[in-house]
Amino acid sequence: MSRIDAFNPATPSFDTALHQGGAQGGQSAVGHFGGQQVQVDDANSVLTDAAEEISLHHSEKAESKHSSERRKEATRAMEMMSPEAIMAYMDASQSQGEPEELVQLAKRMLSGQGDPAAQARKAFGEPTQQFMALQYALQQGEREGAAPEILDSLREALDDLEMEHGPRIRADINTIGTAAEGAQGRAEVSQFQATYRDVVLGNNSLSGTLRLALERFGDGDFAGGLARLIKALGNDLAAARPSGDPSRLQSLVQDLYHLSVAATVLDDSRALLEGLAAKHGIALGSAPGLMQDLVGVSAEKWVAGSRFTALAEKFGAGGVAPQIQFLTGVKLLLRDMPPKVFIDADQRQTVFQAVQDALDAAIDREDY
Repeated sequence: MSRIDAFNPATPSFDTALHQGGAQGGQSAVGHFGGQQVQVDDANSVLTDAAEEISLHHSEKAESKHSSERRKEATRAMEMMSPEAIMAYMDASQSQGEPEELVQLAKRMLSGQGDPAAQARKAFGEPTQQFMALQYALQQGEREGAAPEILDSLREALDDLEMEHGPRIRADINTIGTAAEGAQGRAEVSQFQATYRDVVLGNNSLSGTLRLALERFGDGDFAGGLARLIKALGNDLAAARPSGDPSRLQSLVQDLYHLSVAATVLDDSRALLEGLAAKHGIALGSAPGLMQDLVGVSAEKWVAGSRFTALAEKFGAGGVAPQIQFLTGVKLLLRDMPPKVFIDADQRQTVFQAVQDALDAAIDREDY
């Protein structure tokens, strides 16, 4: 299978060769970095080792690039990808049925009948796939000696896509190898790409990033999801044209590393809710949902005990005994939450005091 390296002709990078299947769960993942083969034993080793190596490898590169150079780089036109790289991307993203479909679309674009941009939008709903189709048609037209006005219309359509969706397109291209790993269909590839873009191109706080990760990965392999995001960030950073400011991408690597401990908190949340269901007959609640609520509280500046009493009732712990068990467990969950999720140390202490107040109130009710 072809490598998708047209945007990274000289820079050492994570191996984005496209493998059928890919690593899943606890299986080893094998790739290349700096010309050397790298084997990752499991998700947790990715979270620790990859985060450290990515930061060390790119810190000097990120610091040395002047901001004016980055602005200039962000506005220049995208490099052309080879037809093989385009086909490899489309195959990895599972965006088309057969390669012949892309060939036929290029022929329609080069026929001069219809707007190439509109034809690309009709064929593909996402900007990156549209970008691939237009690039493929442009190169085909240049080889065949198509009319200059047709080639100009293709270049204009590509320029418009770059202006409107450049960072998104670069994010998709730079990380397609990771997005395709283990994906069972187009929907899974697209979901990971959307999650990566939301993390990298959004303006989330650390708590916002955690809530997003819980929403996307909480019901499955949460630690594995974070590991894939870190790996994708490494691919993006190593590309000749990253999707965003390398300094910010490097900072996100560290953020995700800090969030790795949240996998344990998620497991403990699940155990707490299962214990409540077994002991008190309460309907089993959602562990990712509980964690998202707790992360939300961590971002609130003013928190009272009533906030946690209401949370207990939301999860079915309205009675005194189940409420005491719930609040005792929540107190431990908050203690183990990544400290940087909270606004600051004072607010963290305020949250601890609020849950203690709610617990004390429940215990007082038990005494009567």
